[in-house]
Amino acid sequence: MKYVERSLTEGERIVYTTRRHWVVLVGPGALATILAAAGIALLFQKDFFWIGGAILLAIAAGIVISALVRRYGFEFAVTNKRVIYCKGIASISTDELFLDKIESVLVTQGLLGRWWGYGSVSVRGTGGSWEPFSYVADPLLLRRRIQEQIEHRSAPVPA
Repeated sequence: MKYVERSLTEGERIVYTTRRHWVVLVGPGALATILAAAGIALLFQKDFFWIGGAILLAIAAGIVISALVRRYGFEFAVTNKRVIYCKGIASISTDELFLDKIESVLVTQGLLGRWWGYGSVSVRGTGGSWEPFSYVADPLLLRRRIQEQIEHRSAPVPA
């Protein structure tokens, strides 16, 4: 069960969740592939070169695991009451901001981010601001969901 699902209060429901974009796996994946290929080549050499191959394979595995934790150890959610950020798998760090305390949501996207659908998101609240969260998948949709919930909460209740 996700952290966000476990932390919901009574009457609170999840409106939108997102993670880091798959692009965070590209660089580490390429490096791990190169190291693994060199490691496999060294495994079939004579003498003690197989030890270097085993070390390269272990390093490649560590890089892949680190990249997967970087992607899947990140959770960003919008509920009908607050915005929740959680990072980590074994040990977690969380931050929450109630919708009525949000002043602005900033989105920054470069050219590749616009093409592939990722960017940085920064939520500014009345008590300060959050650090920008990089490589967020579909940051414009995240901003739209936050704005919709803010508008929904501030809309007058019909009598």
